[in-house]
Amino acid sequence: MVHRWGASGTKAETIERFRELFDDGDDLAEVAKRWTDAGFDDEEANRWLEARCFDPEAARDLDDLGVTPKQAGKRTRDGAGEFYIDTIAFKVSKGHLSARQGAARADSSR
Repeated sequence: MVHRWGASGTKAETIERFRELFDDGDDLAEVAKRWTDAGFDDEEANRWLEARCFDPEAARDLDDLGVTPKQAGKRTRDGAGEFYIDTIAFKVSKGHLSARQGAARADSSR
């Protein structure tokens, strides 16, 4: 896990903008802490959330493989489970693609 010392971290207000995408019972401060612990500040977390990556560990795994939120925002029908179209980021965050599979699909948009 990468820690970016000196980064401001993720605030609950950033997560609040995406509240409807989280389970009703999720504590926004705890969700923000998870994003901070994964090494993301508000701006970075916001970009991953806009790409529909709702799991900070999935975002960290993709980021560590050199995938940007913009690349991860590419839509695909690939992945395990039901066939549906969504972003690479979403499918990795849901476990329907591994981070490596997501990186391979994002590679075509680099």
